Amino acid sequence: MPKLTIDGMGIEVEEGLNIIQAASRVGIEIPHFCYHPALSIVAQCRQCLVEIEGVPKVMPACNIFVREGLIVKTSSEIAIEARKATVEFTLINHPLDCPICDKGGECPLQLTTFKHGPGYSRFEGPEEKKVRQKNYLSDRIVYDPNRCIMCTRCVRFTDEISKTGELGYNGRGFRKKIVVFPGKNLDNEIAGNVIDLCPVGALLSKDTLHEERVWYWKFTDSICPLCSNGCNITVGVDPRKGRVSRIRPRVNLEVNDYWICDRGRYNFKPVQEDKRLKVPIIRRGENFEITTWDTALDYLTTEINVILNEAPDSIAIICSPMLTNEELYLVHKLSQTLNVMNITSAIGKHEGEKKFGLISADPFPNSKGVIDLGIAVDNTGLDQIISHLIEGRFKALYVLCLDLFQIINDNERAKLTEALTRLSLLIVQHYKLTDTAKLAHLILPGATPYEKDGSLTNDEGRIQRIHQSIPPPGSAKQDWEILKMIGNRFQKESFNYSHPAQIMNEIGERIPLFKGMNYEKIGTLGINRLS
Repeated sequence: MPKLTIDGMGIEVEEGLNIIQAASRVGIEIPHFCYHPALSIVAQCRQCLVEIEGVPKVMPACNIFVREGLIVKTSSEIAIEARKATVEFTLINHPLDCPICDKGGECPLQLTTFKHGPGYSRFEGPEEKKVRQKNYLSDRIVYDPNRCIMCTRCVRFTDEISKTGELGYNGRGFRKKIVVFPGKNLDNEIAGNVIDLCPVGALLSKDTLHEERVWYWKFTDSICPLCSNGCNITVGVDPRKGRVSRIRPRVNLEVNDYWICDRGRYNFKPVQEDKRLKVPIIRRGENFEITTWDTALDYLTTEINVILNEAPDSIAIICSPMLTNEELYLVHKLSQTLNVMNITSAIGKHEGEKKFGLISADPFPNSKGVIDLGIAVDNTGLDQIISHLIEGRFKALYVLCLDLFQIINDNERAKLTEALTRLSLLIVQHYKLTDTAKLAHLILPGATPYEKDGSLTNDEGRIQRIHQSIPPPGSAKQDWEILKMIGNRFQKESFNYSHPAQIMNEIGERIPLFKGMNYEKIGTLGINRLS
């Protein structure tokens, strides 16, 4: 490994790193705009200029790679003055609109100007700046050429990462701008990542345009629940509105690198629809009425005990790979407590390569968890239980976070409706009013993956944490809490949990594939479970 010196500090790093990467190892930040570790190096913003001993002029740190004996000065007078001049040049036609720019508060250009800029301008006022018209690069992405500093990150992303090549640039000087190639649309399935890549406010999401200042938002690290890849994300919540406002990728080189797909970025909105279930609901004859949790659980306990005494084999449980590992474990534990043998779950399958290395054909985030926890190995058990349900073999059915009408063929809808109507007890636990829930005797309002704590196992067997970014609406509860309350009604000493961490500790003691697992070991980036 080459040894070099940066600002008087001798360091030893691996081959292949550039000066920006090497300096970061010892806590030295070199400002940059065009450089990104996942993209090719173009060294055109010139903001990362440093002094190299033996070289007569300042050099871009992004394009100088470590070598034995290299001596770098990032804070010499020459390097500092060069970076100041670059900031001033970058700002020549950049508008002074930080107070209204959505990037304000998290803008690399803004931060660089404060830390490395000259602190003054030789231009008299904004009237001397060139102004160009804003336009849309797609139905979701707004482009403001006045703010664009031509770092070309977005262009290189479509060339090198998505490999769809929609973006380019035309013009010269201040007229130069990003354009979409004629005959193409910026509509690939990971196009939203150009918003995150932009180091200024030139590329913005139409969905959150002028919605709120970023410093008011609360950010929570979590996992995308919309397919089995398990992309790491940061969930932005607007506390004033009590809603999820933004999803951004979180770097995890083992799972999703620096990116997420547009489905994960934009499709969180359905969880905030007005049709969300917010309170327990009980059927009274042909009508539904709102009830309390105590009343709902009293009703559930009474009815289940009656059926257990009459026909214990006539109860079935169907759960979903939308549930966390902790919740799936509690479902399985509850089935053992009640001696219910008819338990299964839907399972998604992924075959072939993932699109862009991110998008799995399995739409569920925890199909692997269902298998690992011994609930099901494929969809055979689900097909069998639905077949027995249609044949009338069950008196009670407990469905968690799944709409049965979404997993059957259209020609079976009438038979399934009739079978569910015949049941003595149908309990549905979900966060939204599904077709299955509309036939239930008891509806228990659960939580979305953005509203709960726990863990998910992706299709590669990596266990990762999800964190509650926003509480469930109304009196709805996290699904593990509901399962704990139900378990307490039948065997209180076995369901005495106050946090999912306790459930994971128990899983680590009892499930071989999770041996020794706990939240501390899972950490922020996850860990592969035993094979």
